[in-house]
Amino acid sequence: MEPPREVRVMEAALTRRAAVAGQFYPGDPMRLRTVVRDHMAASGVAPAPDATAVIIAPHAGYPYSGPTAGYAYRRIQGKAPKRVVLLGVSHRYALDKASVYSAGSFETPVGTFPVDSEFAGALAKETDSPGVEPHRLEHSLEVQLPFLEAAVGAVPIAPVLFGAPPLEWHAQFGQTLAAMVDKDDLLVISTDLSHFLGEEDANTIDQASIQAVLAGDWARFAQGACDGRFSMCGAAAVTAGMSYALAQGADRWRLLDYRTSARATGDRSRVVGYAALSMEWP
Repeated sequence: MEPPREVRVMEAALTRRAAVAGQFYPGDPMRLRTVVRDHMAASGVAPAPDATAVIIAPHAGYPYSGPTAGYAYRRIQGKAPKRVVLLGVSHRYALDKASVYSAGSFETPVGTFPVDSEFAGALAKETDSPGVEPHRLEHSLEVQLPFLEAAVGAVPIAPVLFGAPPLEWHAQFGQTLAAMVDKDDLLVISTDLSHFLGEEDANTIDQASIQAVLAGDWARFAQGACDGRFSMCGAAAVTAGMSYALAQGADRWRLLDYRTSARATGDRSRVVGYAALSMEWP
């Protein structure tokens, strides 16, 4: 028996269509699966699904950042989370706090990810979420989903976007989130590193940013991101994720891969930095 028409209309309105398929990544499902699985296999990373609470992965076009993303998702391959919370950056909307996509689904060429509406709805209330419009054309979470499908399947998700510099509020968000999740849930953080510097300068600031994260001090990292010592477009998401991981006791943090876009383009004069990290239980 079909649900009433008004319910079907509501569900359709909350279905988030793929916005960058065929641009940031292949739109053909078979080609997309091949690209993603090849990147994961090429990483050579040993999976540690039960040990990993958080991964950080980049969100550029797959020819540039896909190899690095492969490292992060290979680390969690085989994990069986009840849900995955996705933290990303809104490139189009300034957000004082967070935009939580609290119902419906995210469509991709490799499957549809249902939103965990009960969990995401509760998170939206906790954060006074302004609505879902910032998600419509945003790529930072969408590009994670084909990798997520290859690693753990089309599991329920709770998509969250930030659009402000990292503040203590973001660390408090991470602590709130840690109190809401189940032990086997997964947190995925989407961020790129420095943008459009020369290769040497990019390597310098990117390594400083990475080491600040690995040090596990979210306050130092957030301050450095605000004053320009560190550079990550998703710094607010990383701050929240650092706080979350510490609250979860996942205090063994690893750098899995670092590179710049020069690896793909050959152009070292104006590059973007990418890193894959994991936050794990001892």
